Amino acid sequence: MTPLNPITFFAIAAASCLAVSSAAPAGPAGIFVIGDTHAVVGEVAKFDLPHVAGYTLRVPWTDIETWNSSTQAVEYNFSRLDTTLEELRARGKRMTLEIFINKAPDYLMALPGITTWTNPNPNQGGVQPLPWDTLALAAYQAMITALANHTVPGTSWRVADHPSLESVDSSIVGLQGLRELSNTLVNHPGYTRARFSQAVVDSVTTSRSAFSGKFGFFPIFAMSDNEAGIPLDQAIFERLQMEFNVPGKPTLGYFQETLSDAGPRTDTLGLLLHTASPQTYVMFQALRPWTLRAGESLPVEIASGTPVTGIRHAWRNYRSTYVELYGADILAAANAAPLLAWNHFFLAVKNAREGRDVPTLDLAGTQSQRLIWQKDGLLDYRIWKSPDLAAWTPVQSTETMDGDVLLPSSPAEVSHYYRMEILEPANSISP
Repeated sequence: MTPLNPITFFAIAAASCLAVSSAAPAGPAGIFVIGDTHAVVGEVAKFDLPHVAGYTLRVPWTDIETWNSSTQAVEYNFSRLDTTLEELRARGKRMTLEIFINKAPDYLMALPGITTWTNPNPNQGGVQPLPWDTLALAAYQAMITALANHTVPGTSWRVADHPSLESVDSSIVGLQGLRELSNTLVNHPGYTRARFSQAVVDSVTTSRSAFSGKFGFFPIFAMSDNEAGIPLDQAIFERLQMEFNVPGKPTLGYFQETLSDAGPRTDTLGLLLHTASPQTYVMFQALRPWTLRAGESLPVEIASGTPVTGIRHAWRNYRSTYVELYGADILAAANAAPLLAWNHFFLAVKNAREGRDVPTLDLAGTQSQRLIWQKDGLLDYRIWKSPDLAAWTPVQSTETMDGDVLLPSSPAEVSHYYRMEILEPANSISP
């Protein structure tokens, strides 16, 4: 029998009792486009396309916060966030906010007493504050608090309440994601696992507290140290799971920018994401574009030539409903139809997880019952039947799955249960 996907089903009892299955938590959903790290005129409008749910605004901390020598005070510039939120709202799109806090503002780095380390990474390298530096953590908390409470001009919304803001990253001051391959940080004289772990929790708590009404995500990769016991990345993950994703605390999802045809693997770099997926949401950014530039050779990790392969990998292995793609893939004409279908699928799954668009049971008579739901013309459906909520078989019907289907008749005294599956897009590549 085809394996059932408990995430995308609605459970229905034939005796007119209705329940919604929500075995997986809701999180951000849709196909998002990766924005430039600096302002590009017209970029939001460029990606105002039916197969795009939203836009990821990526902003360096250094672009937001400066020191005003005239007033001798910190100055924040949230104008890029204001503009982007309102441009997206006007288009019915959503925003993911990612603030790069690995590098701190220049004035902060020049303060007496700030403690630093030198990151040799060629892309993120240089002098950065230590994650546990109290001055950097305090400045970050002040900036995030000011951002969350900032009223978007022309509206009555604080940024933290803006309807277009879907999710906000919860990164590590002085590091960003849980990844440092050179081992420079863990060999710093001031490093201990306990100190670093607490610094991670402090950074994440700052963001999740300020934006508790939005989804939050932590960029988790692989990181090790020299201390005995379980690996560092696992220890951080377990600590975060205890601090968040529990009753009374904000949720926390996990994120990687590693999505490819078959990566990340669930038994290596994606192990912690796979572990987390039944408990919280998992978000992905593409490792690189599947759409190549002229003359560029095809890398093995994207050999399929289509982002659909990566999207399918994210869904099937991590139950992720959120994927960020590069602009080249978004704009490629060949990708428009399959991305539209996947975008609709992800949004439908989110609705199911949150208990929206629930199908109803129309009791036309003791021997005649119809299952009715709001059909999405880009999606396909399957109905299953069970006598005990344990063993399920597909319901055979000659009717089109058009949102109004006659269920098979049964003796009045026999209880049957039905549930509806939202099928992943048929235009995905066969396994």
